Amino acid sequence: MNTAKIKLIIAAISFALLGAACTPGNIQTTAADGGIWLTQDRGEAWQPKNNIYIEGSGSKTIANTNIKKIFFSPRDTRKIFAITERDGLWVSWNAANNWDMILASSKINDVKIDPIDTKIIYAAVEGAIAKTVDEGVIWKAIYTSDNPQVLITSLAQDPKKLSNILAATSEGDILISENSGTSWREFSSPGITLYDMQFHPGRNETIYAHASGVGLTRSRDSGKTWEYFDKEFALYPGANNFRDFVLVPSGVVYASQYGLLRSLNHGRDWVSLPLISGKNDANIYALAVNPDDPLELYYGTRSNFYISIDGGFNWIPRQLPSTRGASDILINPDDPSIIYLGVNRSI
Repeated sequence: MNTAKIKLIIAAISFALLGAACTPGNIQTTAADGGIWLTQDRGEAWQPKNNIYIEGSGSKTIANTNIKKIFFSPRDTRKIFAITERDGLWVSWNAANNWDMILASSKINDVKIDPIDTKIIYAAVEGAIAKTVDEGVIWKAIYTSDNPQVLITSLAQDPKKLSNILAATSEGDILISENSGTSWREFSSPGITLYDMQFHPGRNETIYAHASGVGLTRSRDSGKTWEYFDKEFALYPGANNFRDFVLVPSGVVYASQYGLLRSLNHGRDWVSLPLISGKNDANIYALAVNPDDPLELYYGTRSNFYISIDGGFNWIPRQLPSTRGASDILINPDDPSIIYLGVNRSI
C-alpha cells in the first residue's frame, strides 16, 4: 500500500471518530467575552450566546473562543455554524441558545454546506478535505495532501452542478472534484493563494475570492481563470489589503484597509463609501449587508459596530459588547433586526 493511501486511511479514521456530541478540553466555565453575541435591535443591545449546556449552578460555554466565521444552514436560520480560530467547528440547532462541537481541529479553513441536502457538509481541515453526510456525526477524509505544508484554504460548490467541488490550496492551485469528492484533479493554477471563494448568486459562473497580498479577485468562468482589480483600485490606497466582502444582487461590497468600495454592475465601476472610522486605516474586519435592503450596511472594527441605512453615506456608531474585535457579522434574512456577531482577540 503506498504512502498516499495510508495517509488517506489514517485521516479517514481520525475524522470518523468524531461525533456530534464532542466537546473539547478548551471550554470555558467562567466569565469571558469571546464567542458569539446577539442583538435583536440592530446593535442597540447585545447578549452573549455561548452556552454549551448548563450543569448545576454553572454552565460550560464557548465564551473564550475566537471566532473566524459564522453562517446559517441554507434552509434553516435556527441552525448556525461557527468556525473558531483553534477550537473546532461548532453548530447550534436552536438559534445560538446552545452549541455542539461537530469537528475537532485546530485549523479549519473553510466549510461549505450543500444547499439542497444540508446534511452534506465539506470542510477544509489543514491539508485535507473532510465530508459528512449526516450533519457531522461521522466525518471522512475525501482528500489529503501528500505534503503536510500544503493547506486547503477555501472550498466552493458549483450552484449549477452541486457535484462539482472546488478546493483552493496554499500553493496557488485549484483542485476540482466532479463527483462530490470521490476523485480530484487539478483544475486551474491562479498562482496565488485564494480564500473565501463564493459563487455569485446572480451570476452562477462568477466567483469572488480573497487573493493573498492582492485583495479581491474574480473568476467569470467558474474558476478556470482569474482577474484582479489592480487598475480599478489604483485610486484607493490600501485596497489590496483585504478585510471582507459581501455579494449583493447586482455586484459586491468590498472592505479593505482603504475602507468600503461598492460596485453595482459586477465590478465594472466602483464607488467609495464615506466612513467615519480611521482615515489611514478604516479598521474594518467584518462586513454585512441586509439581504432584503442593500442600502442597509453594517461593519465592525476592533472596538465599534457601525450601521448605515442609506447606503453608507451616514453611519451610526455603537460600541462592541466585547473587548475583542469584530470578526464576522451574520444577519438573519427572516428578521434583519436579529444580528449575530463573532469576535476574535487576534484582530
